[in-house]
Amino acid sequence: MHRLRHRPFLLLLLVGTACGGDDVPTSDGGPEPARDAGDRDAGRNDDGGGPDLDGGTDSDASVAPARPVFVYVGLTNGDLVVHALEGDSLVERSRTRTGSFPSFLAPSADGRFLYVVHEGASEVAVLAVTPGTGAVSVIDREATGAGPTHVETDGRFVFTANYGGGTVSVFPLESDGTLSPASATSSSGSQTHQVVVNRARTHLYVPSKGDDHIAQYVLGVDGPVPSDPPTVDTRPGSGPRHLALDPSESHAYVIHESDRTVTVHDVNGDGTLGDTRQRLDTLPDGAPASGSTAEILVAPSGRFVYGSNRGHDSVVVFRIETDGTLALVEHESTRGNHPRSMTLTPDGTRLIVANLDSDDVQVFAVDDTTGALEHRTTLRTSGGPFFVGAFAVAAE
Repeated sequence: MHRLRHRPFLLLLLVGTACGGDDVPTSDGGPEPARDAGDRDAGRNDDGGGPDLDGGTDSDASVAPARPVFVYVGLTNGDLVVHALEGDSLVERSRTRTGSFPSFLAPSADGRFLYVVHEGASEVAVLAVTPGTGAVSVIDREATGAGPTHVETDGRFVFTANYGGGTVSVFPLESDGTLSPASATSSSGSQTHQVVVNRARTHLYVPSKGDDHIAQYVLGVDGPVPSDPPTVDTRPGSGPRHLALDPSESHAYVIHESDRTVTVHDVNGDGTLGDTRQRLDTLPDGAPASGSTAEILVAPSGRFVYGSNRGHDSVVVFRIETDGTLALVEHESTRGNHPRSMTLTPDGTRLIVANLDSDDVQVFAVDDTTGALEHRTTLRTSGGPFFVGAFAVAAE
């Protein structure tokens, strides 16, 4: 296997807690996880309201300092821990207890703010990021629907997927990065699990695990409006959990929690999703049909797709063919139990996996030719890592 040369860059790791109802920790003083039975451009605020989510105008891009990358891991005790990636080792730099288990984080595109959902408190919080260090402080909180599991922003609004309520909450962004109370709530389907905004900031996609469909919306000046059709059905009992778009946004890849499959969908000219073009198992041939999936990622190069298997405790690697369909590359062990969350560094050279049940985070090198993974290092955490994300933050 081709071994990548080390490329020196700064990476911070944040450890946060649950996403998705099925992994919700308890909330008595120090929440513990209930184990399963079963970066994108966020968009520019063109009207001047809210933070600059493109990190600067075209005129200043040539002189802007390089932005350091930090990996954020959310722990089940409520801590958000920031690490630098030095070589392949994750080195803790700071930690902040942000709330009752952060389920998911999303950055503003200028790297000055992070938006985090706390599933145990049914709230979304705004974190101010210290330039250059990635350290965070809570500056705002707003109530969401029940059990928020995912968060995203388009530069004008912040959206939360509320697993317990089966809804999407819409929060207008203020110029200082804080939020107004929810201006709208949309019924998106039972066990709403994720909110995905396309790069053009024109469409929102929402997998509904309980209703086996993906709700889809057009994004207007006042927020999301249901598309025509408003949903795309998936196979009954499949349990669509997460969705990822390729860089060209001509294809969508959906990972299904319950039947352990990945499906391929075309993105139509009007932004709606087509019916399933291809369905592939995430488990290798002969593996027991048990466990569940969790996360799906598309490499920044647009050449590979990665999905995590809980129970089999592996990452499945697919190659994206020229027509957008997938071909299996390999299955790689996650070196731990219950890989609930994973992230790619913005340059696509490292895949980082959070194993919830074994309290560890694993760093893998990505072969830039084949997409195959090579294990590099292990980080032992002080609680269950519920979330991991690698984000470029504002420079000093």
